Amino acid sequence: MNRTPYRNAWSWLEFDSALLAQNRLNDRTLRRFPVYLPPQYTVEPARRFPVVYYLIGYGGWGAMKLLEEKAFEEPLWARLDRQMRSGEIEPMIVVFPDCFTRLGGAQYRDSIVTGPYARYLCEEIVPRVDVQFRTLADRSHRGLMGKSSGGYGALHLAMHHPDVFGLCCATAADSYFEMSYVGDFAKTLQVLHAAGGVVPFLENFFAGTPRHKHWHSAMSTLAYAQAYTPNLDVPVLMADLPFDLQTGEFVPDVWARWLACDPVRACAHHADALRSLDLLYLDAGISDEFGLNFGHRILADRLGKLGVSVQFEEFDGGHMGIDQRIDVSLVRITAALRQADAAASTSSS
Repeated sequence: MNRTPYRNAWSWLEFDSALLAQNRLNDRTLRRFPVYLPPQYTVEPARRFPVVYYLIGYGGWGAMKLLEEKAFEEPLWARLDRQMRSGEIEPMIVVFPDCFTRLGGAQYRDSIVTGPYARYLCEEIVPRVDVQFRTLADRSHRGLMGKSSGGYGALHLAMHHPDVFGLCCATAADSYFEMSYVGDFAKTLQVLHAAGGVVPFLENFFAGTPRHKHWHSAMSTLAYAQAYTPNLDVPVLMADLPFDLQTGEFVPDVWARWLACDPVRACAHHADALRSLDLLYLDAGISDEFGLNFGHRILADRLGKLGVSVQFEEFDGGHMGIDQRIDVSLVRITAALRQADAAASTSSS
C-alpha cells in the first residue's frame, strides 16, 4: 500500500478567545487548530514567510481540510509540501482556523448571536500567528482563501478589513442570494413543518433522532439567519428568518437584510477596500449546484464597473469534490506575491 510519507508539516495553535466569550450559543471559546508550515520553515530558521488563512465551508472546521485522508488521493498537506518544494507555490504558512458554531458556522461575520468571528480572526488570531510563527506580518504578504461559505468569509473579510489582508481568493463563494439560497428555503420549510417548528427541529436534531432528508438545507438556513439577521427576541434561534414559517411567503424587510449581506450588493459599499487589494480572484464550476458560477459572473461584472481589478475563471466542475482549486488559488497568490516583491525590489534599488 502506497501512502504519502509523514512529515511534521503543521504546528497546533491553541487559543482561548476573549471575543468569542460574547457568543450566545455557549460555543466553546478555547479552539485548537493546525497551522501548516512549509518544508523550508525548519531548514531556513532566519526566513520569514507569507501567510494565507484558509476558511472552510459551512459545517466544517480547518483541521478537517488539512488533515483529511482519502484512498488514492494525496493529502492536502502533502500536496502543499510537493508544490512548495518544486517552486510551483511560494513557500508560505497556511492557517486553518476553527470557526465552527453550534449550528455549523457563522459566515465569518460578527453577530450578536454567534459571536464576533470577523474580529476574532483579525484581532486575535492574526496577531497570535504573527507572534508565534515567523511571518511576514503585513497585509501585502497576508491572504485569504476559501470555498462556499469559506469563500464568502474571504470576500467579507477582504471588504471589511483591507488593512489586515491584501490578497483574496474565493471559490464558489455564497453570492447572488436570490439564486444560491432560495432553492433551500422550500426544503427548509418542509423540514420545519415536519418537525413542528424551529424549536422541536433543533431539539430533535441534537437529540440524535432520525433526520429529514433535507436537514442540511434547514440547518444551514438557520445558521445563516444567525449570521445575517440575528434577533435576541426570537426564542432559541435568536434570529429572523426571511420567510413566513406558516405560508412560506417572503418577509420583505428580513429578506432585504439578508440581501444587504450578499457580496453582489455589498461590494459597492466597499469598492475602495477591494480596489486596494493586490489580488482578487474568483472561480466557480460551470455546473455548480447552487448556481454560484452565475453569482460570481454577476459579482465580477459589478466589480469591473466599480473599477476593481478582479480575475474570474469558470472551470469544469460542480460545487463538491473540487479541492484541486485550492492549488489554483495558491498559484494565483504566488504570482501576486512574486510580482509585488519584484516591484518593491525594483523601487528600492
